[in-house]
Amino acid sequence: MATADEEKILEGFLCPICKADLKSASQLTSHFESLHQEEQDVLRSLKDIFGKAKKIILNNDDADLKETFDRALKFSYADYRDEEQSEGVSRSSSDYFKAVRSARLERYATETNKLLIRLDKLVCNMPSDPNQRKQYEQEIVPWLDGSSVKLCPNCAKAFNLTRRKHHCRLCGSILCHDCSLFLDINVARSIVDPSAPPTAAPADAEVTEKTGLRLCEHCYNLIELRKQVQESRNAKTVLMTAYEQMRSLMDQARPAVALYEKMCQSLFDGETTYNLSDVNAMRGRIGKLAEGIDLLSKQIASFPAEPGTRQFRLQNAIRQAAAHYIKEDLLSLRKLPTEAQIDEVRRQRYERAERQIQMERQKMEKERERLEDLAGPSGREREVANDNDDDNPLLEQMNIIRQYIKEAREEFKFEEVAILEANLKELKKEYHLQKLSNKC
Repeated sequence: MATADEEKILEGFLCPICKADLKSASQLTSHFESLHQEEQDVLRSLKDIFGKAKKIILNNDDADLKETFDRALKFSYADYRDEEQSEGVSRSSSDYFKAVRSARLERYATETNKLLIRLDKLVCNMPSDPNQRKQYEQEIVPWLDGSSVKLCPNCAKAFNLTRRKHHCRLCGSILCHDCSLFLDINVARSIVDPSAPPTAAPADAEVTEKTGLRLCEHCYNLIELRKQVQESRNAKTVLMTAYEQMRSLMDQARPAVALYEKMCQSLFDGETTYNLSDVNAMRGRIGKLAEGIDLLSKQIASFPAEPGTRQFRLQNAIRQAAAHYIKEDLLSLRKLPTEAQIDEVRRQRYERAERQIQMERQKMEKERERLEDLAGPSGREREVANDNDDDNPLLEQMNIIRQYIKEAREEFKFEEVAILEANLKELKKEYHLQKLSNKC
């Protein structure tokens, strides 16, 4: 219904007398009947006039009506076909809609928060004994007196011996068993405390009164809506999952690169802790990590986003950072030495070690001769030659460590290989010192 004057156009459920907007048809009817009794007689007379005119028109000849209609149509088309129509007056209802919507959302939020407070109190110190549990639930949320309630408020079925009265544990209202919904206690704990670790339950497990809380449909829907909001907030997007996987590969690549550099340096120094196959295996592992990082970064950059937006710039920045990391840290590794270079360095290291051992032996021989000269013939009697040392415990320990080194290399645990090799060197040194002392 709308009326127009020279200044503006009014819209809504308007009173035809006072032009007031009553917002709804029922309010308009009650307003008109209570405040405009005198004008109703005038409206009745107008309705009678229009009714008589309608009957007269319907009783006329069909041909005359068709001719009159065609003439009026041609007249209106001829008069208004070239006339340019202007835009009418528009009115925005956004503010009214937002006010209604915010009030409704606030009401739902208030009710949901009250239910969550009650739910928190219920699940925190819930007793395991069913009898004590019922009394505890009634103390937390007072139950309505059902002495005068004869029908279920939800399904309108009468209560009897087979259809007993039950109470909602969150609002205390009365309902029957068929209208009851059960919320699992573990799910309730995860709702009131999202940081708590979830307790896995069988997928086909039915929630009963013993394992859940009896709720009415209204309370259950509000709690379920809150649960869905929590899950949507905690849910990870495909973009976030891909980024976390890429960061995980980067975290694995950093110590792998550091260990590769350490292994290369060990080869250049002529040490026997690592061999060339170990370093090549580590290099291949770093290459696979680089391929995974590159693939995930390309996947992140290919996600649809509006050009110029913040998400678009973020995806491109992730791709550029990943490409720079691969180029500077993973692909610019130190070049491996050749077998000939490794053999030459080890030969020189072996020669230096041999010279050192010869010097130590000469020194020990001189010391032994000096002691023999001082001790005389009785000193030679103390000399015990025992070259058969197969049962030496040091040899057994060295063999065990060599086996551990072999297993660690097969599993790419090169840090353990370095530690075991260091232990093996200490045992070898101790073994040589023991042999020298036996000779002396």
